[in-house]
Amino acid sequence: MSDANNIHTTHFSCACRQVTGSFKAHDRDLPLPLTLCHCNTCRHQSGLLCVSCATLPKGAEFEVSSGSLEFYKASNTVFRFFCKTCGANVYVEDTETEKRDICTGVLGDMDGIGSLKNHIFVADSKDGGLRDWIPNVDAWDGFSKVSKILDAGWKEDSMASSQSARELQAYCHCKGVRFKITRPDDSSAKINAPRGDIVGPPTTEPDGSKDDGAWWLRENGTKYLGGTCACNECRLASGSDIQAWAFVPKANIQQLNGRPLDFSAGTLKRYDSSEGVYREFCSKCGATVFWHSDSRPDLIDVSVGLLDAEEGARAESWLGWKTERVSFEEEAHNKDLISRLSVGLKRWGETKVPPSAEKHELGDEQAESDSKKKLKTGGPD
Repeated sequence: MSDANNIHTTHFSCACRQVTGSFKAHDRDLPLPLTLCHCNTCRHQSGLLCVSCATLPKGAEFEVSSGSLEFYKASNTVFRFFCKTCGANVYVEDTETEKRDICTGVLGDMDGIGSLKNHIFVADSKDGGLRDWIPNVDAWDGFSKVSKILDAGWKEDSMASSQSARELQAYCHCKGVRFKITRPDDSSAKINAPRGDIVGPPTTEPDGSKDDGAWWLRENGTKYLGGTCACNECRLASGSDIQAWAFVPKANIQQLNGRPLDFSAGTLKRYDSSEGVYREFCSKCGATVFWHSDSRPDLIDVSVGLLDAEEGARAESWLGWKTERVSFEEEAHNKDLISRLSVGLKRWGETKVPPSAEKHELGDEQAESDSKKKLKTGGPD
C-alpha cells in the first residue's frame, strides 16, 4: 500500500472563516499530543484559563490557504498567530526548536486527531487553575519531561487571597488592554439580563411570569458567577476548546482611571459574531476580552484568563464557579476533553460547596428559555 494512503489531512478555520488552512500528518503520528498550558504568558495572551494546543510532527506539511494573520512576539523565539478580524488564536511557532503547535479550537475535526497528554506550567496558576477540573493527567511545574511533576501538596505554600481587595485588575499580555473590576454593590443586582445557558432557563412562576433573578451573583451577592463554555462560537473565536467567563455588570467594570468601561479603549477591537452580539479582543496580542449583546447590554462576559487575582487564576475570592454544568456541552468539539471537564467540575464543586448552598441560584432546567435560543448564535452564556 502506498504511504500516501496513510496521510491524514486536517483542516482548520477561525470564527469569521477568513483564515483557513490545513496540515497533513501520517497515521502513525496520530493522535497528536494535546497539551493544556497554564503559564502566565498563555493565560494573558489568550485571555483563557489555559490554552489547548496540539504539537505537529516535525516536518509536517502545514498551509494557511486564506486570510490575514497577525503575529505577536511573546518571547525572543515564540510567535503567536491570530486572525486579525475575529481574534482567534490559530497557531504558535518556536523559531529555536522549530516546533509548531496548532490551537485545537480551530480544527475542523478532533476525532482521532488529538489526545490530552499533559498540563504544563501549572504552578504559574497558583491555585491549579483549570487543571483541578481535568485531573488524572500529569501536571508539570514547567515543560513536560524537563521539569518536575507537581505533587499533591504543591499549593500549600502558594495560596493567598485577595478577599479584602476592593478592586481586581485585568490585562492582556501586551498590556494594550487594561481595566479593573469592583466588588458587587447594591446596583449589581438591579440590572435586567436574560438568564444564560450556564445556569439553565429561567424559573416559571405560577402566574406565568419568569423570575430570572440576579443569576450572575453568587454567595449572597458577594461574588460574580464564573462559568465554562464549549459552544462553537467561543471555541472558534478563541482558538481553544474551553472558554471561561466571568459574568460582571457593566457598571462594575471600569478603566484604570475609574472612568466607565470603554469598548474602544487601548488596543481593543470588536468582532460582530452575529447580529446584536459582540466580542472584543486585543488587536496586538490576540487575547479574548469581552462578550456582550444588545439583549443584555448591562451584563458583560469577561474572559477569566485576564484577571490578576492574588490567590490565583480562578480568582475564587471574586468568582463563585458554576460546577453543575458546562455551557453548551452538547456542542462540544473535543467531546472527550469536555466530558472530562464536566465530570471534574462536578467533583470539584462537591468538595467546595455544601449541597444546599446554591439551591436558590438554580433555575428550572426542564425547558430551554427563549433568551437562550436568541443568544445561542455567537453567544457563550
